Amino acid sequence: MAIGVQAMHHETMKFRRWRAQERGQDVLAAALYEGNSRARERIDRWWSAGGAHRDEVWRGAWFLLTAANFRFGNHERPELVVPVLEFLLEADPTSPYRPQVRLTACLPQTAEDPPNGVYMGDPEVPRLVEAALRFPDPSLRQRLADLLSVTDQPGLLDALETGFRPRARLGPTYIGAAPPGHETRCGLWLEGEPNSFLKIVCANPNLPRPPAQPDDIDLSLLALLKDRPDLLPAFEQGALAVRLLEYLGTWLPEQVHDRCRRALRNLSAREGVTAVCDQAMLGDAEAIAAARDAGYRPASPAWTPLFLLLTRQFPAYREADPNGRLLQLTCSIDGLRIGNDVIIDRILAILDTDLPDDVAAAVRRSLRDLGPLSDPSVEDVGRWGMRRTILARAIKLEPEAVAAVVDAGYLPEDDDQELLPLLFLTEQFERYDREDPNGTRLRAVLAEKRYRYEHEHFRTVAERAGRPDPWPPKQPSPSGDRTSTRHATTWPSSFGVGGHF
Repeated sequence: MAIGVQAMHHETMKFRRWRAQERGQDVLAAALYEGNSRARERIDRWWSAGGAHRDEVWRGAWFLLTAANFRFGNHERPELVVPVLEFLLEADPTSPYRPQVRLTACLPQTAEDPPNGVYMGDPEVPRLVEAALRFPDPSLRQRLADLLSVTDQPGLLDALETGFRPRARLGPTYIGAAPPGHETRCGLWLEGEPNSFLKIVCANPNLPRPPAQPDDIDLSLLALLKDRPDLLPAFEQGALAVRLLEYLGTWLPEQVHDRCRRALRNLSAREGVTAVCDQAMLGDAEAIAAARDAGYRPASPAWTPLFLLLTRQFPAYREADPNGRLLQLTCSIDGLRIGNDVIIDRILAILDTDLPDDVAAAVRRSLRDLGPLSDPSVEDVGRWGMRRTILARAIKLEPEAVAAVVDAGYLPEDDDQELLPLLFLTEQFERYDREDPNGTRLRAVLAEKRYRYEHEHFRTVAERAGRPDPWPPKQPSPSGDRTSTRHATTWPSSFGVGGHF
């Protein structure tokens, strides 16, 4: 019973509040739209009184803005919006925030929207930012932009941050945002110059603020733009490092790129250093440079030889891997963050560069020692995965992979049909001729599984070795094949007996 009474009381109070707001809306409309001087005096008196009376006026103003479709694009009625906004932009010395106007006196502390299904004249703060950018009245648009450029009101700052996040988040290329000849994935510039939103954000002396949540990485660009490196440690460092590298991969003003590089070299948290080391091993040139300059090392010592090799720190690599056990050491790591296929691809890529002879020899020795362990019951999954990758790259005719397969005698272990294509493509013809003297078995395999291979690779090897191309000829389509394209004249002219168009 008590709960029912309480609910009834709540609904009664809600109705009374709605009636009060309706009264404020009506009186405010008479004052602003009809020029009713008595209504205007009444509104000013209620506002000066504060408390519930001011709340009536405040919420009434937002009801009027909503009724005028404030910032609803083509549906907006500027002639009804302007008088209300001008009223809210009038001076109010009681406001605790800058500038001291009615708007800042009553706005909430955040830009969050009211709960779904509940609206009692609550302000929708982000629409003020939209109006400062796109409101059709240029004079009022500029007044709102000027207000946002200086305000310290928390809800408006929150709204500016809300507008900044999607523009700082890396998306598709923004056409016309970067200078001619460049591309950017951030929506904050126009031909390389700050757009109207970025001008507001950069002008406001109260931004950036420390992030409320460490994973709010989009706001890190605001700290970079305004040269506030002191705020960067407040972000989650692994995600920050990745984002800094991403920013270096798209056009941003050069001073922002310089700040990104400086931040990458001053990471103190292990998560950030690990992220840079991981990206360096994946081949990111900026990560490699940052890791070398800062002297970063992976968290696990087992990663160190691979890291030193891929970042071309050869003197340190020689000390870390004196016996050429690079890949074997990597296989011993628990919880690899980088796949075995990626590791092999990076090794093959660096072998295609100008390595010192002794380093290249050590790496090749490691590539050739990935065969099954002496005890098959304890076969290492990492070694198996790396062998499979080397075999896959060999049938793509990658020279270092072909050489490793031939020298180490790597062969497919779980599919006999893979053997003949591999022997042919790696030019192990002595064994190939024993297995398939007249080439019929290979041709049958390719006829069945040609999707696994590329004809160009077989043609290249055949020409080099002076052998017939083993690729099976394309089978002609059987006559009457319904998959062939019909001509317009072949379509039937009727359906069923006596049915015509």
